[in-house]
Amino acid sequence: MHKPNLDEAAELSLKVISLSRPSSFSGKVEDAHHKHEELGAHVRIIAASHFLPFSISVSEETPEEPYQWKVTRRSGHTAMYAGIRSLSDNPNTGCTHVGWIGNYKDVKGEEHSCDSLSHESRTNIYKELEKHGAVPVFVDEETAHGHYEGYSKQILWPLLHYMSWNDSHPMNPAWWASYNKVNQIFAAAIGSIYTEGDIVWIHDYHLLLLPEMFGALHPKATIGLFLHSPFPSSELFRSLPARKEILYGMLGATSIGFQTYSYARHFLSSCTRVLGLESTPTGIDNQGNMVAIGVFPIGIDARHVQERRSLPAVQAKMKNLREMFANKRIIIGRDRLDEVAGIKQKLEAFELFLEKYPEWQNNVVLIQVTQPGQSRQPRLEAKISELVTSINSNYGSLEFMPVMYHHTFLNTDEYMALLNIADLCLITVIRDGMNTGSLEYVVCQQDKHSPLLLSEFTGTAGSVSGAIQINPWDYEGVAQAIDTALRMSPEEKKVRYEQMYRHVMNHDAQYWASTVIQDLRATVLAGRSSSETPSLDIPLFVKCFKSSTRRMIMLDYDGTLTPITNIPAQALPPPEMLEALSTLCADPDNFVCVISGRDRAFLELHLGNIKGLALSGEHGSFIRYPDSEWINLLAEMDMSWKDEVMSIFEFYTERTAGATIEAKETSITWHFRNADPEYGEFQAKECMNHLENSVVSKRPVEILVGKKCLEVRPISVNKGEIVKRLMGANPKQWDFVVCAGDDKTDEDMFRSLRAIKRNVADPNAEKDSHAGPMSVGTGADWSATSMRLPPYYFTITVGPSDKRSAAAWHVSSSHNVVEALAMLAAVDKNAKTDAE
Repeated sequence: MHKPNLDEAAELSLKVISLSRPSSFSGKVEDAHHKHEELGAHVRIIAASHFLPFSISVSEETPEEPYQWKVTRRSGHTAMYAGIRSLSDNPNTGCTHVGWIGNYKDVKGEEHSCDSLSHESRTNIYKELEKHGAVPVFVDEETAHGHYEGYSKQILWPLLHYMSWNDSHPMNPAWWASYNKVNQIFAAAIGSIYTEGDIVWIHDYHLLLLPEMFGALHPKATIGLFLHSPFPSSELFRSLPARKEILYGMLGATSIGFQTYSYARHFLSSCTRVLGLESTPTGIDNQGNMVAIGVFPIGIDARHVQERRSLPAVQAKMKNLREMFANKRIIIGRDRLDEVAGIKQKLEAFELFLEKYPEWQNNVVLIQVTQPGQSRQPRLEAKISELVTSINSNYGSLEFMPVMYHHTFLNTDEYMALLNIADLCLITVIRDGMNTGSLEYVVCQQDKHSPLLLSEFTGTAGSVSGAIQINPWDYEGVAQAIDTALRMSPEEKKVRYEQMYRHVMNHDAQYWASTVIQDLRATVLAGRSSSETPSLDIPLFVKCFKSSTRRMIMLDYDGTLTPITNIPAQALPPPEMLEALSTLCADPDNFVCVISGRDRAFLELHLGNIKGLALSGEHGSFIRYPDSEWINLLAEMDMSWKDEVMSIFEFYTERTAGATIEAKETSITWHFRNADPEYGEFQAKECMNHLENSVVSKRPVEILVGKKCLEVRPISVNKGEIVKRLMGANPKQWDFVVCAGDDKTDEDMFRSLRAIKRNVADPNAEKDSHAGPMSVGTGADWSATSMRLPPYYFTITVGPSDKRSAAAWHVSSSHNVVEALAMLAAVDKNAKTDAE
């Protein structure tokens, strides 16, 4: 059995990213390969989970405070703990585990809260756990209860498992406060040991606010989040009152991992529908920060299970069980007593199996073990007891009961013995994150090769191809599958088993943890290796403005001077922007022009009163120089295509709720910002295909894909042509040029200015081909060199630094653009005051 070493895992991570990451990551991984040795460099992982994998008890040597402590391993979450623990075994990674310690046990074995412990006793806990690579988090009893027993178990857990939260338990406002507080405590605890370069790896639904909280304290930190539970569809998740806070909390991570693609897809959909963020199958643009999304099915500690199943104590229990159920076929099931475990469905199907296949009566026994679930469910317990009694009454006798039902914790030796001797494992959960019990069953079946019946609603179903998948709600189908499995030939059993065994052994918990961390490191390294657009250097920006005497300032409107709004008419100019523009326009050394996709009426209404301001509307179709009339640059162009485009847009508007049409004099725009995000994107693609086949191929027009909109306009119209017109036949007259924009239409302006700048520097240089963004690359390569001597060219894109743009600089939001303009206006005001 081959396991990839760290170098192989790193190489695999880079290959996976190069194939699956969205465009914001594309082109970066090749550069990351050149720094491949960085993936092999030593790094510390700080793993955070709700509970530490340890329990503490008072040492018998110190019956009174200050206590000394004994540390033992905590049961449960064995796969997660094994994966985290394996990181410390890797020579290139160290691991510190941060988590809540829970209650402690005194010398009599009785549990107590840590609230009353003295400072010295707590210090001794720190010292003892430090030997095990762990850091304890202390939470007062009331807050811990509200966080874990309250919000986590009563609200989040049911919701994530497709149970409406208000059906489980009424909301207590104090629970949400406790949930926030515990996440803040964890952020502080991790921060107390964090050093730059560490990777913080956060686990599961108890700590969903932690990525954002810790990221706020340490903005440059690399943060991974892994959700072990399912993630429900957006239609269900959006019922949660704190839906936005939870989503933004998760999006504070650098990368988020899920068990299956369907869970990742549901999360992406929730971010799109609830937060209005743009996403791809592998990433989300969170207000300029790209958050990577990955799928990493967890495995088990297969080696440990192999060793444990062969212990003498397990063999002895196997012998007892064989004697107890001699000549019987054994079906096993082990589940938590929760609605989602599907125990009721399992018993219903088993009863139908005995009814439909009477030859198996008195020959098959179902050993069903349950342990306490997330909360007490008396009605479910009563229903299960009723079903067990019914089956045993109808198909059992004094000598034999077809269902052996045990509602108790099973010790590990008994559990291993059951997995070893079973003739069939039946798992009918109706929603589960992964179900590692099925993987443990596979490891224990090396001798018998018994089949596995696995619910298609488990995360494991997509990975364990040799299992027989079942729908727990299809009782007849499950009954038939039980009969098929019990009659399966040894040859088929072996073939199916070998498929499952290879997967389980090659994708264990150690492989899972290594893959997640290497993917996270490769993602970060790929981002660092990119040619990111630098942030606008404000001091340099102001300095160049001061030293210049002839200035050209060209600005987009929507998304640049004002934020994007769902309703375009609400994108009104803020007072501070109007004041800055007015001041700049009052200086005769400045020429200021707003170049927008808006029509003339809108621009005239909101900006027409600014004396000295030039306006260009409809992406360069119209221009109005200061204190003059509008000029239609397309007055002689044939516009007969507009009727045909309008009819197509009307067709899709009628079939897309929330879509609207904006008819301008020289172009038509179809907006779908208020439509369902996913359906709107789908309809936009369909509409674009329709336009390309019916109009674009026959008429001199082009389709412009904007932010949540499609615009059809004449080919000769774009903002780049307006820039050329404004710069004039002698662009050398301008010693300071500013151009700011946020979307694809503004890239025409940036490319035109790059060509003009090049020609000013070298009049014999070849003209820019304008072949598209790929022909010019990003603007990062000329941002610094453009500022050594005048003329000074500042092309500024609004958005994240890794946005593909021909601009030389970037700012994060329209607010930053207005702030920069206000600084230039302040320079003009001061100069005027000095002159007076």
